[in-house]
Amino acid sequence: MSTFRYSLDKSSKKFICPNCNKKTFVYYVDTEKGKYLSTDYGRCDREQNCGYHKAPPKGNKAYLIDFLALKKISDKALKLVDVNGVISMIPKSQILEQKENKCFISEWYLKNSKINYLNNESKYFNSDNVEVINEVTAVKKPQPIKPSFHSITLQDKIIREYESQQFDDNLTTYLLSQFTFDEVQTATQNYYLTGANYFWNNATLFWQINQKEQIHACKIMLYNKISGKRKKEPYNHINWLHNALKVPDFNLSQCLFGLHLINEDYQRNIAIVESEKTAIIMSMFLPNFIWLATGSKSNFKFELLEPLKKRNCIAFPDKGEFANWSNKAKELKSKGLKIEVSNILEQTSFENGFDLADYYFNED
Repeated sequence: MSTFRYSLDKSSKKFICPNCNKKTFVYYVDTEKGKYLSTDYGRCDREQNCGYHKAPPKGNKAYLIDFLALKKISDKALKLVDVNGVISMIPKSQILEQKENKCFISEWYLKNSKINYLNNESKYFNSDNVEVINEVTAVKKPQPIKPSFHSITLQDKIIREYESQQFDDNLTTYLLSQFTFDEVQTATQNYYLTGANYFWNNATLFWQINQKEQIHACKIMLYNKISGKRKKEPYNHINWLHNALKVPDFNLSQCLFGLHLINEDYQRNIAIVESEKTAIIMSMFLPNFIWLATGSKSNFKFELLEPLKKRNCIAFPDKGEFANWSNKAKELKSKGLKIEVSNILEQTSFENGFDLADYYFNED
């Protein structure tokens, strides 16, 4: 298996984006040296509102070819006979590396040759002294780190503390202004929605619980109690319970928000949105679906959706994300998921970023 030399940092560290000046920038890392590349190489997580992405420049891609004979016929060319008996006259400049009875030949030459190469090992070479990217290296695949989980005892303790203090978090206050008390109570109980004062007063806790009742994580976010919008100034008010509690060596491994609900009713279809708040709101607007949330655009992926195999699913991406999620859905279908993507928001005049909850509130 190929290991890429340069890749986006997989840690949770974020830096200032050179384009939008938000602390949402992920650097590229040299996996051989364990160091960041220069600070303009990276990708901004604000894919819709910024979209900055600068990858290190690629080198010259080449494929490893086994040969029976390789003979110099001039100062600028060699004669190669590959293992299938194919004879080729190859410019010397297109043989980028040779070892015993194998050599790396440039993709540019191979595309126009009769040599079979597409299933062979490949790597990138420097071209014009440009730094390489995605070079194949002999890096041993690390052992997977076991995910960490919060205990049910901890969850019960936090919920009891919340109930005893007789206050509503800002999001619950907003929901009560839009729906009946019974509707909000049912929704908050189904999703274990909890208020707490971690990091910010009257913040909301979103528990990520899987279908086996294991608590993967708990996201903390702060909302405006009047508008119901998440507070993003002067910074995004998002954090995690394991950070608040300073849990040592906590290995964050997320699952879909609401995943614990899929075992309650095998007849209802699954609806997937990006925002946890939207999933809760839509569970009150359209309770005939089981509503789940990815928590981010990039979490619409097989690793998180795998537990939904054998269930009928429909995804409702935010406005502007239909093409991305549709392409991802094709991959998900190839891996056995039964999933469709709705374009209902693409047909509206909403700005990019509006979601299904915005649509239903405007319908009313």
